[in-house]
Amino acid sequence: MARPSMNDIALRLGISKMTVSRALRGGKHVEAELRGRILGVAEELGYRPDPEIAKLMTHMRRTRRTAEPQTLAFVWAERSSREMERSSWSQQLVLGAHRQAEKLGFRLEEFHLSARGMTGRRLSDILEARGIPGFILSPLVSRSRGHVSMAWEKFSSVVIGLGYARPQLHRVHHHHYLGMMTALRMLKKQGCKRIGFYCGSTINERMFRAWSASFLAHHPLAKPGELLALRKVMSRGDFQEWLRGAKPEVVIDGGHLVKEWLEEVPASRRPLHVSLGWRADMPEVAGVDQQADVLGAAAVDLLVTQYQQNERGIPDSPRIVMTEGRWRSAGERPPISKGGGKG
Repeated sequence: MARPSMNDIALRLGISKMTVSRALRGGKHVEAELRGRILGVAEELGYRPDPEIAKLMTHMRRTRRTAEPQTLAFVWAERSSREMERSSWSQQLVLGAHRQAEKLGFRLEEFHLSARGMTGRRLSDILEARGIPGFILSPLVSRSRGHVSMAWEKFSSVVIGLGYARPQLHRVHHHHYLGMMTALRMLKKQGCKRIGFYCGSTINERMFRAWSASFLAHHPLAKPGELLALRKVMSRGDFQEWLRGAKPEVVIDGGHLVKEWLEEVPASRRPLHVSLGWRADMPEVAGVDQQADVLGAAAVDLLVTQYQQNERGIPDSPRIVMTEGRWRSAGERPPISKGGGKG
């Protein structure tokens, strides 16, 4: 039995095949009532797109973009341009996004919600006026939950990070649970048992407690409770007090805040330092390289897929894409960046 086609749907409803095609792709020029009837008949007939034809149409759209690449947006939710320049993680994130966009035949332009007078609604108007159909929203780093008032219904969108709460959108994030598991596994191979974790509670909450859950589940000790320190406010004094009480032989942290505090401890009593956010500019600290450039590229992949499938607005079933990090030993040379700048 031949598979149902768009022509079958058109004949059933007495309309053109082009109208059926537009409706199935979510085109704006098909009335809602007619689109509903078309989708209903498509479901009734068991219509499914031909993957080879879809592949051909995607190729044709990419070919048309060759002369003048479609612009997509990368929206910094909180970081200013100056803050972004000081953050190696942010630079790698957006660099990976720029490279992947260029590879797929698009260009990426950056915008900052922290700019003077900028709001989500105003930025939405700017993007719409410039014909930019989709954007990537950077992580909300200052809190575990938040809201940005973009005109979501007009755009394809991807959010980086797990902490963003409203609305529920497609998102990509680093596999934090696996990152902690990797760090613990590598330290156990080195014979370490009293492994401590000192971290801010806000960042742990933002990733749905993935770090603390993995720490408790994969720690070499059966009861590592006293070695887990989640603090709403992290301070030098609190850290030193925790060190004296817990006596860890290794301290894992989420960034590099404790590096300076550990340097104040006499070398004979100083624990090893491992970071879950390894930095190329501090290779002396071992840890998990979150490979922010891979994360940025994954965000572009997810956004371009929506654009090519004409998906706009808040999805019915949001997808989550996770990327893996890589363990880097203390003193390991930073990876050589491939390619040029952001373009």
